[in-house]
Amino acid sequence: MKKLLAIAMMVCLLFTLAIMPAQAAEVPAPDAELMALYYRNAGATLSISASGNATCTGKIEGIEGTTTSCSISLYLQRYENGDWEDVAMWTDSANVVSLTLTRPLGADSGYKYRTKAVCYAYSGSQMEYTTRYSSEVWY
Repeated sequence: MKKLLAIAMMVCLLFTLAIMPAQAAEVPAPDAELMALYYRNAGATLSISASGNATCTGKIEGIEGTTTSCSISLYLQRYENGDWEDVAMWTDSANVVSLTLTRPLGADSGYKYRTKAVCYAYSGSQMEYTTRYSSEVWY
């Protein structure tokens, strides 16, 4: 009986060790993103001066030889009534490998703000997009 129990435990241990690496490989690291095909990097930033001048920036960096054009939809958002509301929106697109869109706007005091950038990268007729948010800024 002891021999049978030892064999069963050994089989369970081997089975556990055999599947553990496969499970670990499937779990992505925190903040890991799937490999993008048409861009290397994208981002959004927001700065607000002491006088309330907000500067919103969105950027996408394509891949030389792969990316044929880029587009950005950039939003200044304000947190109001428990939700993020769009204050302003701008777009830009060009037949370039990388694109940056920066726009200034006045901010009202007493609110939390962020920039949202929806960035598109094209390779011919194929398209890939990602949405990025800046850090939140109180003004």
